[in-house]
Parts: sequence; C-alpha cells; structure tokens
Amino acid sequence: MDGIAEKPLLDQLDKLPKIRQFDAFPKTQASYTQRSAKGGIVTIFVALGLLILAWNEARDYLYGAQRYEFQVDNHVFSGMQINLDMTVAMQCHYLTVDVRDAVGDRLHLSDIDLQKDGTTFEIGHAGRLDSLPDRKNTHVGKTISASKKKQKASWGRDARPEQQKHFKKTAHVVEDGPACRIYGSIGAKRVTGNLHVTTLGHGYFSWEHTDHKLMNLSHVIHELSFGPYFPHIAQPLDSSVEISNEHFAVFEYFVNVIPTSFLDKWGRKLETNQYSVTDYTRVVTHGQGVPGIFIKYDMEPLTMTIHERTTTLLHFLVRLAGILGGVWVCAGFGYRIGDRMIKLVGKMREEGDPSYEDYAKSYSTSYATSRPAANFAQRATGASGWYGNGGTHRHTESVQQRIFSEEGRAPW
Repeated sequence: MDGIAEKPLLDQLDKLPKIRQFDAFPKTQASYTQRSAKGGIVTIFVALGLLILAWNEARDYLYGAQRYEFQVDNHVFSGMQINLDMTVAMQCHYLTVDVRDAVGDRLHLSDIDLQKDGTTFEIGHAGRLDSLPDRKNTHVGKTISASKKKQKASWGRDARPEQQKHFKKTAHVVEDGPACRIYGSIGAKRVTGNLHVTTLGHGYFSWEHTDHKLMNLSHVIHELSFGPYFPHIAQPLDSSVEISNEHFAVFEYFVNVIPTSFLDKWGRKLETNQYSVTDYTRVVTHGQGVPGIFIKYDMEPLTMTIHERTTTLLHFLVRLAGILGGVWVCAGFGYRIGDRMIKLVGKMREEGDPSYEDYAKSYSTSYATSRPAANFAQRATGASGWYGNGGTHRHTESVQQRIFSEEGRAPW
C-alpha cells in the first residue's frame, strides 16, 4: 500500500525538469579534454603561487597586521621609572650610581634603591651593540600577554624590595667577587637626565679614592628600560657588552625615549616606553675627564601607538576565495591565450608564403628530380635535339632550360 501511495508522487517528480538542467557550470567530459606537459608545468607553478597567497592570508588572519600612529604627547607626567640590570667588571665596593636631571637635582642611589651583588664577570650570549640583531616587538598580542603574565607572577611572595623583585636573582653570587651586578628600578623626573656609574673618588667627592689599577669599567647591560618593567619587550641595549683594557675609559650612551602604547585586536592596551640609542667610547687621561658609564636620556614629545589589526573569519574566507579563484581563472585564461598564440604562429610558419614557396621549388634540383618522369617526357616532346639525349640528362636539362628562360638568356 505504501508503495502504491508513493508512486504518483515519484511520477510527478520525474516529470519535473531535472536539476542538472539548472547547472550554470557545465562540465567538459574527460574524453574531450587534452592534457599536455606544458599544461602540467603551468599548473604546478600556479598551485605553488596559490599556496603562498593562502599562507599570507592565513598569517594576516592569525597574527594580524600592524598600524603605527604618531601624535603629540599631551599627557602630563611628573615622574617615570628607570629599570637597570647590568654587570660591571669591578667590585661593588668601588662603584657608585647617581642620576642628575635637567632640573639640577642629583639623586644618589643607595643599596635600597638598587641591589648590588658580587659575582663573576661573564659575557654569556651578550654582544657588541653594533653586532646585535634588530629587535622588533612585531607581535603585539604576544607581547601584551607575556607582559601581563609576568606581572601576575611577580605579585607573589618575595623578600626583596619592590624595586628588585621583578628581576631574576643573581645566578652566581660571590661575596666581594671581581664583578658587580647592579639591578633594580628607580624613580626619576620625566625630564632629560643622566644616569652614570662611576668609581669612588672620580667624579663626585668621596673620602675614599679608587686605585687606578683596580678600575675596569667593562660591562654587560642585561636590561635598560623606562616605565613599567616588562622583560618580554625587547630594547636596543638588552644583552649588549662593552670591553676595554683601559683604566680611564668613558662609555657614553645617548638615549631618546618615546612613549609607546600597544593595542591588540582584543582591545587590550599596554603602555610603556621604547628608545633609540647611540653609543660612544673614548679614553681620557687623569685629570682631563671622568671615567665611567654614562646613560644620557632625553624624552621625545611624541607618542607612538601600535595597533594590531585583524579580520573576522567571514572576511578571511571571502578574501581567500576571491584571491584563489581570481588567480586560478586568470591563469586559465592566460594559458589558453598563450597556447592559441603559439599554435597560430606555428601554423603561419608551416603555411608560409605560397608564391615564395613555389619560386623556391622551381630552383630546387631535389624538387625537380622528385617529379614524375611523365612530366619531363611531355616537356621534351617539342624540344630541339641538343637537350633530348636521354632520361636522366633530360631531367637536368629541363631544369636548366627553365632557369635560363626565366632569366632571359640562352643556355649557351
């Protein structure tokens, strides 16, 4: 019964136009297509190009593109934070750290502001400033995530003061060691200033004078940054080293600080500072200068905002389909046009000029000898006796006769 009830419905469906008739993309049967080696080569190159384009689109979708925006700094700040982590090839007892700013104030940094640990002087992976690779914080999202994670981890229990608890502990602590690690965060006015590391008795008044033979200001800068301390944000002076065998060496760093804001695709914002640096090293004589490490910083009146721009999934799929489909269709059209042009040029070369071909055949002895002997017999019917001496000779003389007649001169 069910089969009888369904039969009229099936008959009605069969009467309807078939769905294949509405196909706007007709397919060519495989038996009518012709494949070639050059077509396969073109397909391989087009496929490689499509893979590259697809990867670029996927990378832009996953990591986003960056847009840089500069504007005048209209924020009013009275102070800022300086983060310093460096190792000097001298004992901590002979080193002093001070900050002088454009206002004229001098800030002497004690052991409470900065931590000093005796250690050994090791370069490690540090290199000279001019040999270090360019450090760019290209991925805004990862930079913000790593910085936020580091901040949460540093909020745990730590016996060190607030100024030092963000830094790693000294790996090899040596009491009164030959080198000194100086690290910590200090507060300073947001104006042009000079942070310098000098020896006792050189530069500022001190009741103690450092022996010249003990002076060695070779150093490794592990970290130098301005603003909140974010160790995952690369700075130009990070992991830089300067070595000198001179006792009265002067190391100068001219730093231009620019406030920077990172804004990722999720709306998270991170405000910090970046800087550019120029270094200069010279040697002074006793009484003609102050040996030391001088970091002279200046605040730029501009702010830089780095926006991370990305697209939605739908936008990404539409762009990907448009690019891949457009390249594939254009490549197909280009291949067909090129193939037809090659065939057309080849056909024109094969056909050539008919008048030129006939004229060339008339002068070709191979063409003459390949013609049937009956033609030569017909030509020789009314000929005079001087060229009618045989079949083979008749072939040659008939050709010569034709050439001479066309050139308008007698065979003799």
